[in-house]
Amino acid sequence: MKYIAGILFIVISQTNIFAQTKKQSFSQICQLIEQKNYFKVKTLYQSVKYELQPEQEIFIEATLDNAFNKPLESNRKIAKLSGLKTTVSDSLMIQLYKVKADNFVKTYDYKQAKNVFSMLLDNYAGLLDQEEKNDFKNSLKLWTALEEQPRQRVAIHKSTRLKFKKDKAGLNNLSVAFENDTADFIFDTGANLSTISKSTASRFKMKIIPANIQVDALTGAKVDAQLAVCEKMNLGNITIENAVFLVFDDPQLAFPQINYQINGILGFPVLEALGEIQITRDGFFVVPLTKTIHPSESNMAMDELTPLINIEGRHFTFDTGADHTILYSRFYAENKKEIDSRYKPITISLGGAGGKESFEGYKLDHTFNVLGKTVKLGNISLLKENIKDKQTVYGNIGQDLIKSFSKMIINFKQMLITFE
Repeated sequence: MKYIAGILFIVISQTNIFAQTKKQSFSQICQLIEQKNYFKVKTLYQSVKYELQPEQEIFIEATLDNAFNKPLESNRKIAKLSGLKTTVSDSLMIQLYKVKADNFVKTYDYKQAKNVFSMLLDNYAGLLDQEEKNDFKNSLKLWTALEEQPRQRVAIHKSTRLKFKKDKAGLNNLSVAFENDTADFIFDTGANLSTISKSTASRFKMKIIPANIQVDALTGAKVDAQLAVCEKMNLGNITIENAVFLVFDDPQLAFPQINYQINGILGFPVLEALGEIQITRDGFFVVPLTKTIHPSESNMAMDELTPLINIEGRHFTFDTGADHTILYSRFYAENKKEIDSRYKPITISLGGAGGKESFEGYKLDHTFNVLGKTVKLGNISLLKENIKDKQTVYGNIGQDLIKSFSKMIINFKQMLITFE
């Protein structure tokens, strides 16, 4: 009996350890998802997949499909949960419904996105903190305003090659045609939605939709915006129909100190629909008919409508509308001892639609390794404290890194950013 009891003890102990390990693995993946580090989630998931419950696998795979721009596959996996004879926690369901709503946004099904946010607020309000409630209510206003609008459509008639124009702020602009008129719009992968000034929207007879939504500015401030839908515009040999724009009053997009007014910004939903874009060092924007096939693994993911790039295991936002790279508090926390010993604190000013704010930080040098290529950047701004709630990325990659190469290729199907 003593021998048998010993065997039972060993079996029970091993079972408890195994159950604990499974719980720890899933908890670790959930923590990485909360940090938006989908690249590490992908790697870790492959090594622990055999340990997880079916509903945990679906949660992770649906989240990864969403992050790596496979919205239809993501929603198909979420639909599988209804066929499982298991109870999924409310917290997991809230996260999955947020993913589901984002999948509808990425496929321009605004009514379905609105329905998901409405259901979340009706059924899960008691489990949401005030920040989440406000965010969901804002999203509900946004997609309710657009629910009857047709889906965005893009037709690439042939390859397009356009010369960038530099504006007074040093940002790349593209000429956008509206019937018999044109305007220069900033090219900005970091813009969740395309943006336009109220006067420019009126000039091109866009359909303006009152929405009174709040938009997060670079400085962390909240800015009120309306919406507009552009029935048709052309970008070289490309026709874009039913593109959605955030509409700001002209002063919110003005920088009087340099006599500069932003007309508009081409954001992620328009750029992603092009499939692949190329940016050359000599200042050309290229959309090829035949997409580039590259053997490298995906190094780009999406946090909803914000592109992320993986550099040496760290995830950064990727913003062609920013002239310089900025490093954030997460980077500082991991390198605090070295930074404090080598650099002196300074005040750093940031400006945008939310106005201008000052933050404590540093100016420093850093070498990045991107797909085996090294780039040393100097005079990078680093901010010591978070400028937005729940800031999880290491920084924002801007034009200074991009200009270090002769060409950058962004492939939204492979979810890959390569440099030549």
